[in-house]
This record gives sequence, structure tokens and C-alpha cells, in this order.
Amino acid sequence: MSIETVVAGAVATIFTISMQIPQIYHTIKIKKAEDISMSHLILCILNHISWLIYAILDNINIPLIICDVICIVLTSVLICLKKHYDRITIV
Repeated sequence: MSIETVVAGAVATIFTISMQIPQIYHTIKIKKAEDISMSHLILCILNHISWLIYAILDNINIPLIICDVICIVLTSVLICLKKHYDRITIV
């Protein structure tokens, strides 16, 4: 893998991961998640699982694997926050 490929993968990983962090922060800060769509979160998880499978089959594409594993974890955190805050709101 060339240095350009590694750098491009690292930059893409940073941007992709940074898309989830503000939403997690905002959700924790306001302690509400009713405006987050659960179907969107499920589709995000499925999307990252699909890309993870592709990255593994693509001669172990490390930047893509790292990106998708982290994104699966971050999206899972959002799903847990949504379930938690939605449950509190209902009660």
C-alpha cells in the first residue's frame, strides 16, 4: 500500500469518525434523543458492517477496517443513548 493510500485512508477515517462524535456529545448534553431516527442508526450500522466485510475481503484494507469498527462502536453508543433517553422520556 502506498503512502498516499494510507494518508487518504487516515484522513477519510478521521472525517468519518468525527461525524458521529458531535451527535453523541449533543445527545449526552441535552439528555434527549427523540429527534434521532432509529431506522437511520440501524442503516448506519448495516452500512458499516457491509464496508467492514468489503475491507476484509479487499486484502485486509486496514484504514477501512479501523474506520468501520470505530463507526460501528460509535453508532452503537448512539443507539444505546437513544434507547436510554427515550425510555426516560416515556416514564
